[in-house]
Amino acid sequence: MPRREKKYLKIAAGIFLCLLTAACHRQPPQHDIQKNVNELDDNVGKDIGDIIAYLADHNGSMGDSVRVRYAGVLQTFYSAADHKAAWSSSGKALSQADSLFDLIRHARDYGLEPSSYYADTLAHILAAVRTDSMAQRDAIQWARLDILLTDDCMKLAEGLHYGHLGRDSLSMRADSSFNDSSRLALLKEALRSGDVKARLLSLQPRILQYRQLQQALAAYNKTYGQRHWDTLPTNLSDTVLFRKMLAKRLLQSGELDSAASGNDASVTAALKKFQQMHDLYPDGVTGAHTLAALNVSAAERFRQAALNLDRWRQFPDPLPDEYLLVNIPSYTMQLWRDDTVRLQSRVIVGRPDAPTPLLNSAIINFQLYPYWRVPFSIIVKEMLPAIRKNIGYLAAHNLEIIDRHNNVVDPYTLDWRKYNKHYFPYLIRQMTGLDNSLGIIKFNFRNKYSVYLHDTNGRGLFGRSFRALSHGCVRVQQWDSLAMYLVRTDTLRHRRDSVQKWMADEEQKLVVLNHRIPIYIRYFTCAPDAQGRLVFYEDIYGYDRPWLRRPLQ
Repeated sequence: MPRREKKYLKIAAGIFLCLLTAACHRQPPQHDIQKNVNELDDNVGKDIGDIIAYLADHNGSMGDSVRVRYAGVLQTFYSAADHKAAWSSSGKALSQADSLFDLIRHARDYGLEPSSYYADTLAHILAAVRTDSMAQRDAIQWARLDILLTDDCMKLAEGLHYGHLGRDSLSMRADSSFNDSSRLALLKEALRSGDVKARLLSLQPRILQYRQLQQALAAYNKTYGQRHWDTLPTNLSDTVLFRKMLAKRLLQSGELDSAASGNDASVTAALKKFQQMHDLYPDGVTGAHTLAALNVSAAERFRQAALNLDRWRQFPDPLPDEYLLVNIPSYTMQLWRDDTVRLQSRVIVGRPDAPTPLLNSAIINFQLYPYWRVPFSIIVKEMLPAIRKNIGYLAAHNLEIIDRHNNVVDPYTLDWRKYNKHYFPYLIRQMTGLDNSLGIIKFNFRNKYSVYLHDTNGRGLFGRSFRALSHGCVRVQQWDSLAMYLVRTDTLRHRRDSVQKWMADEEQKLVVLNHRIPIYIRYFTCAPDAQGRLVFYEDIYGYDRPWLRRPLQ
């Protein structure tokens, strides 16, 4: 290559390098001190523009450990306002900034973590510009403060409205998060409102149970937020040393009064109080479940409550005026109408190895004195081995064999040795009557799991504290009250006295409802009691564990 061409190539490369360097915005300086406050606003606007341009070139990074989440929205927002500061003026933070920062500092009261926002960075900048005259004249600090507050405002809106779980197969929301346009609109509206905190809090669900849980969490944080307690040894032994350790643990969490003597009676009373708060049988004995609950930290309990707030955030908002809610971990069914519990019942739910599914549906009818068509899984796992040992098992349990033509088959004519999980061409059903596993009544609602609510012939099981005992269906203790409620408005086809007579006469009847009530089967591991205090339930299916291990983002 001729020397002259090489020279031109070097010049062209140099020009290209200069253009490339000019196109990439340099990192804004650490400080931009103005001589007086009167010159501040224009320079804050200039520095905001420089930082926004730098963010666009560096994937949201400010050049240090801080990375914004919504760089594109920030660019649109500040470009439309000629990069004017939104949260400060003339060296002073506006009331909107104080309102937003107060919400960030108290984010835990809403199931959100301040460390998921710029809480520490904002606190540092605000303290500096309010106590240091040089920092007050630092346009860069005001520009950073403005951008971080704007970014956090959008992040808080998302957290308060949607939480961390997002949309799932049960969620009835049409969307799973805000898009850039909705974030921008919410940001502008919050700033115009004059009370940013109130506007953001209005994004929370309007559901009564959510509000009650949120208030209970705020009270819990006030009482337990700064408390820490010791972990008790799992090799439980009823020794004097262990009782001393237990007394100290209950003193740390407040169940045991510091003025109490710490004798056995006071420790037992304190332990019973703890057990009630954690939905444990209040016997004052440190059994395995009680010991496990004692070893859960306040931080873990906060995360548990936060997770349950997010589960409420997934609900349709508002809820129907009338609906049934089955909560699996608390073993309860509630019938709500106009934000009031009209009927409550203990329930029995599926075992951990046969969990009751979470679902949305609506009760369409109920069957009096139903047959129980035994699920194939129960036939294979439980019944076939018993029948092979003794065919009389069927008669003893009021069971009959039905062929594909709906005919009853004599079980003694069948060769039970050849039937297995791959081949069993019959149905097994249980005859109607008080001995039927479904009891007197079965409440039907459409679902892909073939589960339903029903009575039971084992009603004594409702007295147990641990009631995850079924094969997946939900047994209802107050089945009769539920049936009477469902027909309360039907004065033509299924009057209450008619239904009561059918029950008394043991008549098989299908009662089709003229008003279908929505039913939600859900999984809430904490809820407020009547006094507004959090009660924690056992995570019987382990659904909490994966989420509690994840950091809040």
